[in-house]
Amino acid sequence: MKIAVNLQFRHWFILGLLVQLVAAWSSIGYHQPDEHFQVLEFAGYRLGLSPGCDLAWEYAARCRSALQPSVVYALGRGLQMAGRYNPFMLAFMLRLMMGLLTWWTTCRIVKLMLPELITRQGKQALVWCSFLLWFVPYVGVRFSAENISGLFFFLAFSLLYPIHIFPAKKQLPRLLLAGLLLGFSVFTRIQLGIAVVGLVCWLLRYGKWPIRHWLILCAEGIIAIALSVCLDRWFYGDWTFSPWNYFNANMIHHKAASFGVDPWWYYFTKYLDIGVPPISVVLLPFFFMGVWQKKQHVLSWIVIAFIAVHCGIGHKEIRFLFPVSLAFIFLACSGFDRLMQLYPGRKYYRWAIPLFAALNSIMLVVKIFTPAHEAIKYYEAIYNYAGKQKPVLVSYETPVYQLVGLCVNFYQPKNLEEHTISNPGELTQILKTANGRPVLFLNHQLTPDPMLQNFRLEKVYCILPSWMAPFNFTNWQSRSYIWTVYRIYEK
Repeated sequence: MKIAVNLQFRHWFILGLLVQLVAAWSSIGYHQPDEHFQVLEFAGYRLGLSPGCDLAWEYAARCRSALQPSVVYALGRGLQMAGRYNPFMLAFMLRLMMGLLTWWTTCRIVKLMLPELITRQGKQALVWCSFLLWFVPYVGVRFSAENISGLFFFLAFSLLYPIHIFPAKKQLPRLLLAGLLLGFSVFTRIQLGIAVVGLVCWLLRYGKWPIRHWLILCAEGIIAIALSVCLDRWFYGDWTFSPWNYFNANMIHHKAASFGVDPWWYYFTKYLDIGVPPISVVLLPFFFMGVWQKKQHVLSWIVIAFIAVHCGIGHKEIRFLFPVSLAFIFLACSGFDRLMQLYPGRKYYRWAIPLFAALNSIMLVVKIFTPAHEAIKYYEAIYNYAGKQKPVLVSYETPVYQLVGLCVNFYQPKNLEEHTISNPGELTQILKTANGRPVLFLNHQLTPDPMLQNFRLEKVYCILPSWMAPFNFTNWQSRSYIWTVYRIYEK
């Protein structure tokens, strides 16, 4: 596939790939706990790294597709057999795989949609935003169900949308692959069924497909679901249907609602808040303008159906809309393209567009060079330290390898002895019985805890330099995982 329709955009495609690679390396950790505890910990259990009693409730409920944990398991087993197993290398391989898949899918969608925009500015905006909008690389490297299902869906879409322009002999492989991708997409995350319904309704209205196309697509979707069920059987050890289990637990028995319920307009106000104003304040009206201008466009049908149903579901999180990010960007750029047609050459564009680009660039740099979750950087530092010796790890009141009330076994080194203490006397006792092994203390703040004043400290790792300690405006450090790992000695 040519990576650009026109040579003038080639450098943006290449830059988009480089940004994804940087994000894959730097964006360590997870965006939301499900990304870790329902994927990596599940796979860790099958790899013999995690006890079953420490797994999230979703494992016993069988409401998570085995596709993601199985990919992690396969890669992990390969590393174990090669004698090169490292959980952080494994997690990087997953992010790298997702970054490359995101880039390739984006290339296909941008190439497909560019001819539908009229102005040069609109085309430039589509290319630029699709690859370099500040949240795109960050979301793109996440090995999450939202991301994988969305990429499967849009890869299928890129095969089906232009199918009428191909001769009959080339249509068949496209239908076969698209059907499989749609089946895997829905099985991985059942909510993508909404997007599939939007796509099917548009095809019924405008596609004028022969019945043969529908039969092939449905048959391949059923095959994908059957393969997924067999994978669930291998992973969980019994026959189950995880999409139904998910629906039953979260919709019928309202498990999801126990995590909070929000009004129907939540997604719009929340996006304006966390989408980085004024960027979000600009993009949202452009999105509505694009939908209005392209009411009959397939992506309008898909994204409106997807958002409308999610607005009607009580429990809401912005990540639930990640799967339709590509459609959102296209429609927002379509609105901008329409503005450029109606009011070309306005003077305020000369400062408004560079200001938008500068603010976005700042956010982009921050997102691709910082960890998605700071705690995982500390786990990596401890893991690397433990590889040289058998240390004792101590923390005050809260276990080190515990986040959101769940045990983090996936990143824990085997040769580590962990203790949770409640007073300095216990720390003194641990030092006396360490038998020459290094004793590490995880300090839950940037500066040393007062309980450490009677010990000699050697800093092992901190994500921030010590000189930043005084700059604690609005007490932001207490809301972040700004820890410090010390090796401690008796004075």
